[in-house]
Amino acid sequence: MKRLFDNVGKWFPFLLIAAVFAWASISIFTRRAESIPADKKVIRLGHWQLEPGIRAAIDQMAAEYEKLHPDVRIIQDAIPDQSYAQWLTTQLIGGTAPDLVEAGQLPSNLLTTFYLRYFLPVTAVATKPNPYNVGTDLENVPLFQTFRDGMRSSFIDEAQQFMKVPLSAVGTRIFYNKDLLKKLTGLDELPMDYRMFLKACETISKQKAPDGSYYVPIAGSAYHLGMWDGGLFQPATYMSLDDTDLNADGFTSKEELFLSFMTGKVDMTHPAYRGRLRILGDLSPFFPSGYTGLNRDDAVMLIAKQKAVMVSIGTWDASSLFEQANGKFAAGFSDFPTPSANDPEYGKLFPGRRSEPAATGDLPFAVTRTSKHPEIAIDFLLFLTGQKTNEKFNKLIGWIPAVRGAHTDESLKAFEPHYIAVYSTFDPNIGAETPVRWNQLFALFQVGQISLEDFSREFETFYRSEGRRDFEEFIREMRRGLLRDEQLAVQLRVSAMHTSPDDLLAPAWVRYRKAVLGRVLGQHTYVRMLELTAKEGKTRLFRDPNTYSTTARTNIRNRGLSVTPVSTVTSPRTNRQP
Repeated sequence: MKRLFDNVGKWFPFLLIAAVFAWASISIFTRRAESIPADKKVIRLGHWQLEPGIRAAIDQMAAEYEKLHPDVRIIQDAIPDQSYAQWLTTQLIGGTAPDLVEAGQLPSNLLTTFYLRYFLPVTAVATKPNPYNVGTDLENVPLFQTFRDGMRSSFIDEAQQFMKVPLSAVGTRIFYNKDLLKKLTGLDELPMDYRMFLKACETISKQKAPDGSYYVPIAGSAYHLGMWDGGLFQPATYMSLDDTDLNADGFTSKEELFLSFMTGKVDMTHPAYRGRLRILGDLSPFFPSGYTGLNRDDAVMLIAKQKAVMVSIGTWDASSLFEQANGKFAAGFSDFPTPSANDPEYGKLFPGRRSEPAATGDLPFAVTRTSKHPEIAIDFLLFLTGQKTNEKFNKLIGWIPAVRGAHTDESLKAFEPHYIAVYSTFDPNIGAETPVRWNQLFALFQVGQISLEDFSREFETFYRSEGRRDFEEFIREMRRGLLRDEQLAVQLRVSAMHTSPDDLLAPAWVRYRKAVLGRVLGQHTYVRMLELTAKEGKTRLFRDPNTYSTTARTNIRNRGLSVTPVSTVTSPRTNRQP
């Protein structure tokens, strides 16, 4: 008997936890089941947006959708962002994920894998008009063209598909205390010239607050540094584009960057890469001491107590900071400063202001493969991205609409994203290990524990050695995607044979040929070029697989077919963009 009680006492805590968990799960399930009539089709939506007003706005838009579709019920699951990555991973692996989930909070390489395995492509929908735009100037426009950025942020290169639908656009700016700036520097506004901005920060840092502590020019934390990195540091890498854009598509992909390092075209001594790190070194002294260990609220508190002059913020924080400033000090917004063209150190790195090409891709929702009603889930996204409904939704949450022609609230005009400008061309996230090592060294460099030279040398050594394993896995992932492309091509061929067996110019056959030439053949060629470049250690010409050789054109003519002559060397592209 004693042994029995000992065993019960030993396992009692675990039994209690299991019992509580089971009770909680049953209670939640029972309540949810009771609140939803049996004849309703339920669409669950999971996200991490806990900012004020967003959940209420989603509920309101869901109620409007349910009026149009009485047999549908929309339920949202709001998860704290700190645990969202773990929640999403377990839900997807366990096959219990909501019909719609906000895509994010995961490392880019892992998120790419999830797109390929757990989410449904929305390409077929993205290339057709949105039915909820009837009666507007976007009525007959394909969905992807109704977005500010053409849904570029939704197109996943590795999958060669549109995989998500964004609902909002965002911008990042500098929020500052105008009264404190005037008091400490005599300036009415933050300078836009980089050198003058540094001078203002230095002036602020030398003055003491009433309590005897020094004023902080920039209220920062690990969270806020990312905005400075995207707004000021990363654009300095733009001038490396000519050296790293191997396929001449105007962007430097992560695989192109890796091959540029492996073939000796660039290294970490490149002026563009050193410029990014040197600018970070310029600004670091003006952040709070130990800022990398501070959290988001710590930085905001310095602004609220008027001990710091400025802080980087996103659209999502604008309203809350204005409320804190109300009645206490005059608040202002400013874009990030930019070095002038004649700046002796950085002038050549910034031919223009920084770009925000991915700014339209906020609140991006993807459809899970386990959804019981994927057609309804997609239709709800179309409802939210209609011109009028997208304007209404974003007005409710205080963000910028993602759709062209939707009106932006006047209070957010300062956050309007820049689309035509310079952008980052440095993405070392080729796989699992390299981004981890980059972040480790980047953190050490921020706090001055390693020098610029040590940082550059250690990362490049790791990138060239361990990065190869990441690159090989990246290639394998692309080949897995090719299998799906080949399956799609077969389906399109069967459809064309059934619908238009004799009309080779019919749309069904056009789609089939485009899939074969652009995606199957194009991707096969591109992957092979990547492999050969890595193997031989020299850059190959990434030629367009649609190019005809002289011999091929002659053979075609001899068979009695007329073709339009095509140059044997065209502008090399890879068909990786929509």
